[in-house]
Amino acid sequence: MLEGQYVPVPQARHVLHGKANGFSEGRPTTGVRVVVASHSYAPAIGGVERYVQGLAEELVRRGVDMTVVTRRFPGTAPDERLGGVRVVRIPMFDIGRFHLPRGYLRTLRGLSADVFHLSGNRVWCADYYLPRIRQFPWAQVMTGHGFYQYEMHRRAWDRWYFERYLPRRIALLDCYTAITSHEREQLVSWGVEPGQIEIVPNGIDLEEFRGPRSDPETVRLRWGLKTPRVLVYVGGFYENKRVDRLVRAVAATRGEWGLVAAGRDLPGTRFDRAAISALAAQLGAPVALYDVLPRSEVLDALNAADAVGVGSSYEGFGLLLLEAMAAGRPFVAFRTGAAPELASTGSGFCVDTEPEFADALRRLSDPIVRQTMGARGREMVGAYTVVKQADRFLEVYGRAIERRRSRGSGARSSIAPASQAPPEARARPPLEEAGGSGSPGASGSSGPTVKLSGGHD
Repeated sequence: MLEGQYVPVPQARHVLHGKANGFSEGRPTTGVRVVVASHSYAPAIGGVERYVQGLAEELVRRGVDMTVVTRRFPGTAPDERLGGVRVVRIPMFDIGRFHLPRGYLRTLRGLSADVFHLSGNRVWCADYYLPRIRQFPWAQVMTGHGFYQYEMHRRAWDRWYFERYLPRRIALLDCYTAITSHEREQLVSWGVEPGQIEIVPNGIDLEEFRGPRSDPETVRLRWGLKTPRVLVYVGGFYENKRVDRLVRAVAATRGEWGLVAAGRDLPGTRFDRAAISALAAQLGAPVALYDVLPRSEVLDALNAADAVGVGSSYEGFGLLLLEAMAAGRPFVAFRTGAAPELASTGSGFCVDTEPEFADALRRLSDPIVRQTMGARGREMVGAYTVVKQADRFLEVYGRAIERRRSRGSGARSSIAPASQAPPEARARPPLEEAGGSGSPGASGSSGPTVKLSGGHD
């Protein structure tokens, strides 16, 4: 079913403080300390990396003391400040597809904070923390960013982890933040108490889209496509991204649409750039393929596009859709992540099949349709900014602190109580495979190798 037609829609240890914790009515004033654990961080590229960086830097602007604990890549400092955020990097010992942190828990025990925010699941920072939740007295919040392995593979191991192990761990936390309604519904189906889950959608920095951009015609000339209209995709050539779907969809328009696709490659995989190039040649589809682009060129590409396409079979959220809206370009996306919710605003189309995708492109050949949906996107994206995201997390952190205090004193929590947690898992923490909650290699859109220069993922 095709949805989204342009119909407008109206060094001390974890000391928790009392009133001195810097929160007033759930919002911080000064002196609040938050530690975020993320599988990787800037300058590494990825959807979750950008998510954590944007949130952390915005909270610093609000006067929050932010520390990010993450993995150390070659050429990065073990402890530094970036954008006002303290970044502590943990050395890793890699064994094939598994990543073992060295000194991660020891580092956490040496930090003082009011709130600990865990970012990701089935990645090292989660796998080594979740079994030890009871060892840490700080308020604890988790954002899983969806469930990549469960959606993409669903092996017996994945079913045990997500359906049984993860809900038991979440029951010990003070709050879980889901990024989409679908993620919340999935957690509830696994037995997570609804009152423990809050939906905090992803947000982007709209200032990026307000500056001057390169001339669209000049950008399109560089692409070398002769088609009247161009669909743009920026992300990666991964198993879940399914760029092959985009190729077949533009081929079905018989020269009406061309495709520009850019992002990190995973050579030797089913949907790598070489496979996509071969498919385009076989179908005679007008396609231009690129590696990771500098951020300025990503913004130029979005500005020069007629529409933005996402062929993914799985997304945790899909930041590219928000970026399309911010650029005033309609999108076409398969039903995954935030696509259904964003399409319901009238900003793009949500589809289930490749023929529906091609049909949406045909509808977008009408300039009035493109302009109407693009304008709707620009209007609606204001609800999905990093500023609003930070507002929501300040409220979440405040309630998490109150709930942690209530647990300690036996007082009633301001968040609906979770069900009685089952006995703690006796198994050792699972080793992190080269995969995460977002896509291959990490809990965002990163691949198993990380590039340390600009771009989008």
